[in-house]
Amino acid sequence: MAVTEQLIETLIEKLQPVQPLRKPGLRAALWSVFATLVILMVAMIGGSRADLAHAVTEASFLAPLIGSWLTGVTAALAAFHVSLPDRSRRWVWLPVVPVLLWGTGFAYTCFVNWGDLAGSLALLPESACLMTILATSAGLVVVLLPMLRRVKTLRPRLTAWLGCLAVAGFADTAHLLVHTEQDSLLALTVNLVPAVVLVVFGGLAGRRAV
Repeated sequence: MAVTEQLIETLIEKLQPVQPLRKPGLRAALWSVFATLVILMVAMIGGSRADLAHAVTEASFLAPLIGSWLTGVTAALAAFHVSLPDRSRRWVWLPVVPVLLWGTGFAYTCFVNWGDLAGSLALLPESACLMTILATSAGLVVVLLPMLRRVKTLRPRLTAWLGCLAVAGFADTAHLLVHTEQDSLLALTVNLVPAVVLVVFGGLAGRRAV
């Protein structure tokens, strides 16, 4: 009996206070605010597109802009919920409508100029758009990953997929505010390739990264 009591006392001495996690909605809101500030900073440093005042009056610009931002918000909220074992997997469907709005909004104008494919792909390695997307993504991942890692999730890959989708959505919001190439096929390539790479990497590396 004395041994048992000694063991209990030893375990109690090593206990550390556990700080409860904030609610998923609050964590998603905090990260989304941070991501929005990063987007604004990128737009200020990179210089917002010269025709922004005119662009915001056109549906072909507003659709992907709103869709990409909402993708970031909803995918982040879904990631924080899905990471918890007591939350439904159905949260994964939350970003579906924003993703469709994001994709169809700029894809239409890109496919109108589908004949530009060769020239667009040739410009890709030198594209400033790609650098904007990757730089924004890196800044967002640095903050999001530790937030998701605080939870020992039972769904690491699904959480990583949603987290990467959130990053891709916000990164493209920054791109749309800074660059004017969304009316060519180059925009479709620049927007989708990094997004797919981020999401696929998140899905494959999720068990190690989250």
